Amino acid sequence: MSTGKARLLLFTVIALRATSLLFCTIAMRTLGPVTLNGIRFLLTFALLLVIFRKELPKIRRGTLVGGAVIGIFFFLTMLFEMIGLQMTNTSTTSFLENTAIIFVPFVQAALTRKHPGLSAVVSGILALTGVGFLTMKGGHLGFSAGELCCLATALFYTATIIATGHYSRKEEPILLGILQVGVIGILSMICAFIVEEPVLPASATEWGSLLFLVVICTGFGFTLQPVAQSRVSTETAGLFCAFNPLITTLLGFIFLHEQFTRSSLTGAALILASIVASALMDHPRRAGMKRSEAATP
Repeated sequence: MSTGKARLLLFTVIALRATSLLFCTIAMRTLGPVTLNGIRFLLTFALLLVIFRKELPKIRRGTLVGGAVIGIFFFLTMLFEMIGLQMTNTSTTSFLENTAIIFVPFVQAALTRKHPGLSAVVSGILALTGVGFLTMKGGHLGFSAGELCCLATALFYTATIIATGHYSRKEEPILLGILQVGVIGILSMICAFIVEEPVLPASATEWGSLLFLVVICTGFGFTLQPVAQSRVSTETAGLFCAFNPLITTLLGFIFLHEQFTRSSLTGAALILASIVASALMDHPRRAGMKRSEAATP
């Protein structure tokens, strides 16, 4: 696969995954958020088991542990995402969740006891300012319950990213992806029987949304994004991820008739700018490190 085709595939994967909040909103007309996650991820797990059945014998104990840890963090991420989505619009949910990209370098810096770097500091300030504008109501700063859930989602997603980075260096990434999907589905369904009354979708539209979530947003995204990223740099992949909140906002405006205030638009723009700034400022630094390493005898 050429670099150009890989970039096109990466953009397509990100664009399709950005539609998940839209289809979740439609599916939750009948289904509870936890029930939706349970059905969605268990169906995807079954699909992945069939597709990658020849890879299953390669699963080791470390793979099981890694898949379970990542799955638990991802379960909490998806749980708070669905709860937040019930109380706020898809655009706000997407922008607040994507602040995880800013949290990651600071958490990693704390774990490794290293300075996070100028790019992380600048992007963090932009993101924090953006969150302030996004949550401003009537000229006063204040978080709604839904927005707090979205920020909790970002924190759990940060833990998910760090855990994935740790275990993916030791275990087979595809197998970790399959196992984490299974863990998310099992935990969600158990939780659904405790806090909800699980039901099936009530209309063809809801079934269609569920199937799209299973095949495209979960199955397609989990399996083909690593393929695309194998041919592009990490910096390019990070920059492409900035398209996620933009696409979500556009879809929410077109299909769900969501509206943004001037303050919300300013906040969204600042958060998007923080994501782009983080990728752009970090690119020259990494390139310089690679040149330095190459010049070392």
